[in-house]
Amino acid sequence: MKRATIVHDQVNLALIPLIGALTIAGLVGAIDPAVTTYAFLAYAALDSVWLILQPDAVPSLPFVILFHHAVTAVLLCVPLAHPHLHWYTCVDGIVELNTMFLIARRQLPWRAARKMCSWLYWGTFIPMRCILYPVMVPVFLREMQLVEHAPWWHTTACVGAQVILCVFNYVLLGLSLMRQRSKRGPGGAGAKGGKPAKAPAGSRELRDVQPELIKAQPAASNPLRLRARGL
Repeated sequence: MKRATIVHDQVNLALIPLIGALTIAGLVGAIDPAVTTYAFLAYAALDSVWLILQPDAVPSLPFVILFHHAVTAVLLCVPLAHPHLHWYTCVDGIVELNTMFLIARRQLPWRAARKMCSWLYWGTFIPMRCILYPVMVPVFLREMQLVEHAPWWHTTACVGAQVILCVFNYVLLGLSLMRQRSKRGPGGAGAKGGKPAKAPAGSRELRDVQPELIKAQPAASNPLRLRARGL
């Protein structure tokens, strides 16, 4: 792994837990949820600048991550115009805990810790990214419809950004599953250690079968013996 990627991951392992703590605090009312919105905007802006200046700070697809940051920033700007929606920043933002497990399983030096983070990653991926995010689409639409005199582009930005993030999550799911399958090797789950399974006993090569066929031939069919008999 590149040094730039390691540094970027380590910085995120320090920042994302802080953002996650702000998210939980905003959800339970311990802090003003607007603080979480501004924290997310600052993080998205700083990380975008980092990736523009150093694209190899992430393992792959830096421009996809930049696009994700841009869509997230659009969604985060909606509560700035409609402050009662700041709480929903915390609802969507809880997914950063899943991101933390993703980075941790890549960087932690202990195998047991990486394995645990992998379980936590998959255990939070489905409920957070594949269930919560789609559920929030009609919720956001309803909330924007309740706002009096809300410009149509505010509703479009809010709902549209959430839909794009849902698509991103399902694409990420597909890529993660493909990566897991590729690690198993061409032999699939049934092959141990990526080695192909043994061929069945009845499928021996022809060279192994030929001696038995020769032995099985009748003695009279041997050309040398036929010549000796004068036939």
